[in-house]
Amino acid sequence: MYTVYDNKICVSTSDWIAAGIPYDSFKWDSKCGDLKIVRRGINGNTLIDVRSIRRPDRRAKIEAAFGKIEEKANVVPFLNRIRPDQKAKEFFDSYTYGEGKHLDERLKTAYCNSAAVLNALHEVYQEHRAARLSAGSRVSHGKFMEAAARFVKESLPEWPHSLPKSVKRLGIVFKEYLKDGYVTLVSGKLGNQSSEKLNEAGQRWVLARWATPIDKLGLSQLFAEYNVKAAIEGWKPLKSEQTLRNYLERPDIKALWYGARRGELKAKEAFVPQHRTLLASCRDANWYGDGTKLNYFYRDENGNVSTCNVYEVVDEYSECLLGFAVSKTEDFAAQYKAYKMALDFSGQKPFQVTFDNQGGHKKLASEKFFAKMAHLCIGTQPYNGKSKTIESIFKRFQECYLRRDWFFTGMNITAHKAESRLNAEMLAANKGSLPTLQEAVKIYEQRRREWNQAPHPKTGRPRIEMYYSSRNERCTPIQLWERIDLFGLMTVKPVVFRASGIEIQVQGIKYAYDVLGPDGFTDMEFRKKHTGGKFYVEYDPDDLSTVALYQEMPGGDKKFVALASKYIHIHRAKQDQTDQDHRIIARRDAANKDMREEIQERIEGIMEAEGLHPSQHGLNMPQPRMNRGKRKGGRLSGDILGRMAKKESNLVAVDADGATDEFNGY
Repeated sequence: MYTVYDNKICVSTSDWIAAGIPYDSFKWDSKCGDLKIVRRGINGNTLIDVRSIRRPDRRAKIEAAFGKIEEKANVVPFLNRIRPDQKAKEFFDSYTYGEGKHLDERLKTAYCNSAAVLNALHEVYQEHRAARLSAGSRVSHGKFMEAAARFVKESLPEWPHSLPKSVKRLGIVFKEYLKDGYVTLVSGKLGNQSSEKLNEAGQRWVLARWATPIDKLGLSQLFAEYNVKAAIEGWKPLKSEQTLRNYLERPDIKALWYGARRGELKAKEAFVPQHRTLLASCRDANWYGDGTKLNYFYRDENGNVSTCNVYEVVDEYSECLLGFAVSKTEDFAAQYKAYKMALDFSGQKPFQVTFDNQGGHKKLASEKFFAKMAHLCIGTQPYNGKSKTIESIFKRFQECYLRRDWFFTGMNITAHKAESRLNAEMLAANKGSLPTLQEAVKIYEQRRREWNQAPHPKTGRPRIEMYYSSRNERCTPIQLWERIDLFGLMTVKPVVFRASGIEIQVQGIKYAYDVLGPDGFTDMEFRKKHTGGKFYVEYDPDDLSTVALYQEMPGGDKKFVALASKYIHIHRAKQDQTDQDHRIIARRDAANKDMREEIQERIEGIMEAEGLHPSQHGLNMPQPRMNRGKRKGGRLSGDILGRMAKKESNLVAVDADGATDEFNGY
């Protein structure tokens, strides 16, 4: 990747090699004066001024690997202005939340760096604005924020920060930072920042004042009225509306005020568990892992000649190919599939896994994937193929098996034998007869089977026979729970748990889940606390019957909350409904009504305690509409509610004479 050093855009010698240029080429170009070294280093850390590279082919390969040089040049004005902000450090060193808790060092660093970056953005913006005004033109704020977002997203490895990477969110944070200062950088998730500033009495008042239908306020109005109330009651005044927003948007609090403020039926739709219905019926010691070219040309969906990659997992002892995955690039998904196939093939976890530290391996390692799968996880030195047994296996596999097929791409660029090269004339004459990707993969699978069934060069026994006849006493069969833990995938973004459960999409198919209690029925206590909350969902793509729900903690860690099972469905058509369907319907309806009544009673009690209940002002409080008879505590009978609902459903719009239907006879 590009690095800015002494105001120059540079690449290291490690990056040079990563771009596919031999190290000997670097030494030759340096000797000939075809590039400039701006800093000497060891272990691949020597820095080269990219603009000084004279050979176009070298620059082309570097830009293909790391992007256009000019795009990096756009961020230099920002980088040169980032300086540590001592005032920010003092602010976050003394900042407390919750019950006097201080920020941990990682968060302090992220917030201080965020302030330094925003200061730099503001400085550049002011300079550009002044220059534009003097020239009689205006700064485009949108274009400036687009450049700033690219800078924040791609160019700050040495300044780890907490700033958002999208243009819109960065613009909002930038504006709020200029207005309110350092406090805007503190995450609202941090120990529920609202409770830091709202005492218990203040929380009750805010909840009641926001919920009451008598005199609805907007958030800005509530903020102003709260500070007046705070001065009278001796509470600590608020500095930002965000504190109120954080408190009122907590799922457990939102469920309380939602119905009173927006209508209980709307709250029912948002928070009460819903039925999901069906339409009328009439339906798997040392393993090496590495990626390489598939070495086959194929015809893509547009009829073009194309190639792709394959990731292979190989047993070192037997040279047996255990698992593979074909993909356009060597990424996490391909490695995941290959190791999963290898475990299915093996039936037990390996003692050791050896891999290089390139590509998706870093993502896998960061998720402790290998630590879960093997006793030892060893990363080899990149770009040192001779040290990896799998490189020799790849070479022999290509030479002895893949080369048989006429659409063989040839071996890698360092191959010298003519037999290892592509037959370009044969390819050109038969483009129309190339196999599709699916056909090429089937042929590749057959070549893998031939390799596994062929004699091992040292023992003369078939590789597959060597593998299955061998035993490793230090390896045990993989258990089902280990498999789920190992191959669980987590959603990239959190998903909202709604009244209808939580829903994820896997390979284009939607799956819905609910949290159940010990009795196998909907866990209503979980619903009361978490409906409307966001969860990361972990799932096994091969077993989607149960998923795990996680919440993200302030430090970025994810905390397990509950297991969720597939949502219980009932038949929609009466003739398809079973006795079990009837029991589920009756039990859920009763539980839903109990939940609605409990929420109603809690919010009414809070409003009464604060003198904000409609009945204390000569008005009636709307009650939950449900056909249950008289409500607990006695407010309104189910018969009256039923007739009201029927009457309401028959209302018509005001006619030309201004006549309207009204509720009468209640």
